[in-house]
Amino acid sequence: MYITILIETLNVTGPIFVLVILGLILRRIGFLNDQFVEVSSKLVFSICLPLLLFTVIIRIDETLNVKVFNFSIVACCITFALSWLIAVLLVNPKEDRGVFVQACFRSNLGVVGLALCANAFGKEGLALASLLMASMTVTYNILSVFILSFYNAKQSVSFRGVIVDITKNPLIVAICLALIVAFFEIPVPSVVLSTGEYLGSMALPLALLGCGAAMNLKTLRSASKTTFLGVVMKTAILPIVITALAIALGFQGVVLGVLFLLFVSPTATASFIMVKSMGGNDTLAANLIMTTTLVSILTSSVGLFLLKVLSFV
Repeated sequence: MYITILIETLNVTGPIFVLVILGLILRRIGFLNDQFVEVSSKLVFSICLPLLLFTVIIRIDETLNVKVFNFSIVACCITFALSWLIAVLLVNPKEDRGVFVQACFRSNLGVVGLALCANAFGKEGLALASLLMASMTVTYNILSVFILSFYNAKQSVSFRGVIVDITKNPLIVAICLALIVAFFEIPVPSVVLSTGEYLGSMALPLALLGCGAAMNLKTLRSASKTTFLGVVMKTAILPIVITALAIALGFQGVVLGVLFLLFVSPTATASFIMVKSMGGNDTLAANLIMTTTLVSILTSSVGLFLLKVLSFV
């Protein structure tokens, strides 16, 4: 029994790890380069991923589970608060606390999170993860700007500008359009759906390859105790806290599994961009992204295995 569950778990997380490592290897041997990372990133987040989310959401038959939707927002705030508390107690210098907090609570939803949910629970998991992604992305952006501005007196970001960026975010736009189409049952031509599905099917594999290709192992030489602490928080402590809370509130099955996988996902690559634009410690940000990406593959495997063994999912 346990061997069967272990194999099922590895079938979920294994392909994610292989694609990321493949991207890293292809970059090392010169098959992929910076131009690939830049172009593939634009293609994925501007076209392929929005189309994937759109084609999945418009086919959702069930109404949105408001309880889990609200829980995802509250859970984001809980992970933010816990990360900030640990930062105040253990992270020095003070200027690095904002970078640490963002790295701990902000997950890579669009690439690793969606890929894990799709592999684990098929279209049902992908659809639920896509909807939760909308609420969590908005929450992440607002809280990230707040904490980075709080610890960066030299340079701050306008909340108005953040709201504008959110409304222009292709992923948010795609999710909102899909919800409108689904709610009003607006017919979509099959040729449009088929084209969207073809392009959407490229999103996750291409994004994972780009994720691996963008890694720079040399930055690990400057890894610090703060990096180690951030990895433990992001890939273990915070996912355990949120999953335990979700279980206590009665979540189970696909819903519980999706919540766990979204919160155990590594630090979002967007956190590096925000830190760099605000003049923060971008080396620390890069280290946290890369190390949590590698470690989260292991912790997500262990966590999903335990949830299945204990019959929670």
